[in-house]
Amino acid sequence: MLYLVIILTFISILLIAFSVFNMLFGENAIILNRLNKIGKINKLEAHDELNLPLYTRVMKPVVDDINKFISNIMPSEIKQKIEKKIQQAGNPMGFNVNKWIVFQMTLLVGLPMLTAFVSLANRASLGRVFIVILLEVAMGIILPKFMLSKKIVERQEDIVKALPDVLDLLTVSVEAGLGFDGALSKVVDKMPCQLSNEFSKVIQEIKVGTPRREALKNMSVRVGVQDLTTFVGSIIQADQLGVSIGNVLRIQSGQMRQKRRQRAQEKAMKAPVKMLFPMVFFIFPTIFAVLLGPVVIRLINNFTK
Repeated sequence: MLYLVIILTFISILLIAFSVFNMLFGENAIILNRLNKIGKINKLEAHDELNLPLYTRVMKPVVDDINKFISNIMPSEIKQKIEKKIQQAGNPMGFNVNKWIVFQMTLLVGLPMLTAFVSLANRASLGRVFIVILLEVAMGIILPKFMLSKKIVERQEDIVKALPDVLDLLTVSVEAGLGFDGALSKVVDKMPCQLSNEFSKVIQEIKVGTPRREALKNMSVRVGVQDLTTFVGSIIQADQLGVSIGNVLRIQSGQMRQKRRQRAQEKAMKAPVKMLFPMVFFIFPTIFAVLLGPVVIRLINNFTK
């Protein structure tokens, strides 16, 4: 039993190490490896392979095998849901579906196994170890979802805030004589933000032959913001009907600014309700202590005498 625990713990430590190295150095190692392959026409000889980084020679093949194994056993529906969420989060830290699943499985399996091995080595109480393992399993389930959801919300809020200003620049560029694709390029150059990054992906898809309609629809699916979906639908409809895109952009810009103003007013009306609980639990007790404290002390002294 002890040998089995040791083997499982060793595997879990390897998974944790691979996940950490993959998050920190995986993308840079892949880029360097591709640049080396492009620069060298001839194949690498056996003695040249020893000069490659440790991650490329040893860890990357193992991580790729683990990713392939998990990709084969994971149901396609779950993979599609995770992929959609990762796209909406903007592929944080270069994660794809397989890397994200490996990261979650490391937290879900590797950390409890490591805790069990350390606890058995130190002869800790089984009840405490069981509770700690349950907490770690719960953390492995909840923490990745919480991180991904938080990243999605932050990115969507950034896109919603930038959308009216981006539409203003698109409107000015189109009315100045640029085409819609050229206006998108102008936004990418002049306004660096999450939305401009999405426009950059749209331009790249159009360059490789994807129709503009499909590229814009893909962007709305990746982002998952209702305002942007409405804007994309208006642009596609104007393109189909032959309506002036400049007029559509001007109307959409005004509507987005009105929606942003309404959201600000809504938050301002919610502020008094949100301030009520801090005032009741933190500010009012302090005021009562300052005002009524001396009176209470005098009453106590008088009654004791």
